[in-house]
Amino acid sequence: MSEKRSVLIISQYFYPEQFRINDLALEMKNRGYEVTVLTGLPNYPKGEYFKGYSKDKNCDEIWNGIPIYRCNLEARKTGSINLIKNYISFVYEANKKLKDLEHLHFDYIYVFEVSPITVALPAIKLKKKRNIPVIINIQDLWPENIVAVTGMDYPFVVKPIEQMVKYIYKNCDLILTASKSFVPNIQKYLKKDKEKVIFWPQYSIVSKEEKTKNLFNEDDFNIVFTGNIGKAQGLDLVIEAAKQLKETPIRWQLVGDGREEDALKKAVHDNGLDDIVIFHGRKPESEIPQYLANADAALLILKPDPVFEMTLPAKLQTYMACGVPIIGCVSGEGKRTIDESHAGVVSQEISVDGLVKACHEMLNKTKKEYDLLKHNSLQYGFNNFNKEKLLNELFEKMRGK
Repeated sequence: MSEKRSVLIISQYFYPEQFRINDLALEMKNRGYEVTVLTGLPNYPKGEYFKGYSKDKNCDEIWNGIPIYRCNLEARKTGSINLIKNYISFVYEANKKLKDLEHLHFDYIYVFEVSPITVALPAIKLKKKRNIPVIINIQDLWPENIVAVTGMDYPFVVKPIEQMVKYIYKNCDLILTASKSFVPNIQKYLKKDKEKVIFWPQYSIVSKEEKTKNLFNEDDFNIVFTGNIGKAQGLDLVIEAAKQLKETPIRWQLVGDGREEDALKKAVHDNGLDDIVIFHGRKPESEIPQYLANADAALLILKPDPVFEMTLPAKLQTYMACGVPIIGCVSGEGKRTIDESHAGVVSQEISVDGLVKACHEMLNKTKKEYDLLKHNSLQYGFNNFNKEKLLNELFEKMRGK
């Protein structure tokens, strides 16, 4: 890079919350970009502000040499009303916080969009004022995602959101999508410049490690799930499947937390499954390879919904980077990827029976078949989700803007 370029990252979620945008910010900095972040007060996934952060003090900080400007958004807490307040407050407070950035020069604005898509509105406001190109990374489709999560598919709700989405896509200069299926769904909002929508999958930020300690009982067949424990993941199926698979050596190791964690823990306890479904809580990304090194299989599960069929969950890249065979209870992009890679077993339907059958199929694999799944998982991940390759593609696209 002949001259230093500067990037403003706008993301409702950032360190110490655990999202992949943290790693991308560091990679940008390592490659010579001057990086600044505009984000909110950390409160995901529990919905309460992290210790040391509050609306009563200035929470701007420096992290690994990256200035972080924090706006005073409302915490998510629980319930749909509080979630809506959380979404709206970020836009309002981030627009106010832009005044603190007036003295800074930016060559690009990079928007990291996991719901809500409204995170892009402050970016577009700044673009219109200072003529800075906006790159948006779409992880969640709107309004499809909000309908899937809330069930609110009323026209008076959906139509205004569609108009907002159209406005956002029109005013972004480059739109990166995490799934091939997202591309046509985004392009339908654009009358022109449809070529600015590009499939750019998430890369894995972990890599395969040799097992250095035993985290689980080696006599068990340990199925590991990592990541958010929310409604979309459909982990209630695991409880029912665990009841049917009690007589097998399968143990379900859940690494993560989220809004459904307490309800799942209660269901596990009420069904006498405490020794079969084990909760490990959220772990730093750096510890995930050891959990996966101890895994006999990794679980990819999403509840049935058209929008989730189009989603390629980032945990799949992590599983493959660690060379773990995958048990899939998914449809759409997730199922297609596992089938194409020959890296695991996918249920024929997203149901308890489907998950149980997939588990039995994995248990009955010969050592040769099982080892091939491990090899295929690692190889496919390297060929398709290689971090260095995908970063080179991104920075090349940015230089063209």
